[in-house]
Amino acid sequence: MDYLFDRIGKILRRLRVAKRIFFFFDYDGTLTPIVSHPEEAILSKEIKSLLLAFKKNPRYILAIVTGRSIEDIRNRVGLKGIYYIGNHGLEIFEPKKGIKQLFPLGVVPELKKIRDELSRQFMGIEGIFIEDKKSILAIHYRNADLRWVPSILMAIKQKLKNSVAPLGLGFGKYVVEVRPNSTVNKGTAVLELLDQFNQDEVLPLYIGDDQTDEDAFRVLNRRGITIFVGLSGNSSAQYYVNDPLEVHEFLRMI
Repeated sequence: MDYLFDRIGKILRRLRVAKRIFFFFDYDGTLTPIVSHPEEAILSKEIKSLLLAFKKNPRYILAIVTGRSIEDIRNRVGLKGIYYIGNHGLEIFEPKKGIKQLFPLGVVPELKKIRDELSRQFMGIEGIFIEDKKSILAIHYRNADLRWVPSILMAIKQKLKNSVAPLGLGFGKYVVEVRPNSTVNKGTAVLELLDQFNQDEVLPLYIGDDQTDEDAFRVLNRRGITIFVGLSGNSSAQYYVNDPLEVHEFLRMI
């Protein structure tokens, strides 16, 4: 990857000549800094005003792409008339069509059952937070003693082994997710939205920081601009920035 600000002139020229730009932004760790508790990730007034300015520009199309549920992310961002992709692509909100759910409803009661069982099992482990996102169960361990992680994983895998629904595991930054077995991801969701527009007129630009954003980086690299937030050298993105503050700087320049 190249450092974005070493290539900023080239990138801005490409944005300037594009007829339309479709912005895809991850939320946690991209628009907001990573925090100890997910509920503490609040969008700053400055970033919200930038997103609002993008929304008002007819050249720009805006989507928020996140592992959070659609309900959660829409409440946090609070902008109408933009696209939202939630639960890593399992939910898509379109302004004119509403919410589309891409998971079998039968997994929801099974996830609730697993949530209740894990809540009882992990009751004695300090720092574990279980987040029920309806179609995904997220077990956060950022604030736990990391020596507990093997035991936590073993317990989760045992629940999957006994599950009557088709479920699998996903991994993020200090989080394990129990998800429906599906080929849907952030990349497939992004392509579904892009397919509604003239491909010759829309330049996609995707910014994200998590492992789940790699699916979007891979499908967009030949047709758009992809930016990883962080110092990892393992991303498929074309460019990187160091942190959300540099994302904010880039957006101000645009």
